[in-house]
Amino acid sequence: MMPRILHKYILKELFQFFAISIITFTFILLVTKVFTFADLIINKGVAPSAIGLLILYTLPYSFVFTLPISTLLAVLLTFLRLTHDNEMTAIKASGISLYQVLPPVFVLTVFAYLCASYMTIYAMPMGKRAFNELVYSVAHERAYAGIKPRYFNDDFKNIVLYANEIDISGKFLQDIFISDKRDPRLSNTIVAKKGIIVSNPEQKRLALKLIDGSIHYDSKDMTTSDTIWFSKYELSLDLQQLVKNQKERGIRESEMSIAELIAKLKSYKSTDIKYNLYLTELHKKFALPLSCIILGLIAVPLGMQTKVSGSPGGISFGLGIFLLYYILFAAGKSFDDSGIYPPALGIWFPNIFLGALTILMVRKAAREEPIRFLGLFNRLSERLRQFVRSHSPSP
Repeated sequence: MMPRILHKYILKELFQFFAISIITFTFILLVTKVFTFADLIINKGVAPSAIGLLILYTLPYSFVFTLPISTLLAVLLTFLRLTHDNEMTAIKASGISLYQVLPPVFVLTVFAYLCASYMTIYAMPMGKRAFNELVYSVAHERAYAGIKPRYFNDDFKNIVLYANEIDISGKFLQDIFISDKRDPRLSNTIVAKKGIIVSNPEQKRLALKLIDGSIHYDSKDMTTSDTIWFSKYELSLDLQQLVKNQKERGIRESEMSIAELIAKLKSYKSTDIKYNLYLTELHKKFALPLSCIILGLIAVPLGMQTKVSGSPGGISFGLGIFLLYYILFAAGKSFDDSGIYPPALGIWFPNIFLGALTILMVRKAAREEPIRFLGLFNRLSERLRQFVRSHSPSP
């Protein structure tokens, strides 16, 4: 009866810290994109509903990182509090071992693992595809909204556009000057009284219909020139980077499902660089979610034997552990991409290393044996606190 009540008590606290961490870190990641989204609404005329969809499509990618670190912090803060409030001492005194306290931790870490697996395998590829398609569509439909009056706009490839006046919709222009350098043999200057920007989302095309103007042609060597007058003229506009990237990039590895990655692997030899890229992405879909379990379990002995003061110290220490994992993961991925080591080795090394360290630390904590590097960390932390106190101004 006692362990069941204890499990409910610990589980409640774990999920409280977990929920707070998820909300906080997800919010922080979204805040970094606020200025980009604000620019899309104010300058590009993008509808708030489209911005809402963009945010929704980025959430799976955010959760891939926030789930492991939230699991780590939830367990770390819970066991820090239990230890500093002497509740762990009371639990052990009642004859309950550390292993009997772990089931709530397993519940949280497995829950986070399942959520992260869904994000990496299903939600993130679909979200990235939908995000890129929506950005591409919005850019073609509303690119004209970024054109400013009395300003030399160079958003279009090899074209500089100037308009003295632009109506509030951004579609109708007056007193237009255009420098057209798309033809390497000629330098064209176009002047027109009026212009209308027309977009065709289905054909993914953007054009400027000019009215009452002239085109002045100059050869590159300046030996010949000519002028043509027109009543109506249509100029195609090219969104330089977006269109080029969308056509040439294809579907990136991170946007592929497991079945698509396996199909790509079959079309390449194991010696090809592309083969390593696809194989690395395939292993990432399984290795990253497992970090939720490993980081959650390693937080148990860390919380029991780390002498940090309060939640701020626990959060700082947790962020440091997560940073270590991320550095190991990034280093392993870079080695995988270069083909120096087998892709599986670099991607799984952080899990293997920290997994072995977790087993060792949990066993030591269960036997109440000190963990040496934590003892060193505690001494350094204490000296740092003493230094800060001694050099802080007296009230």
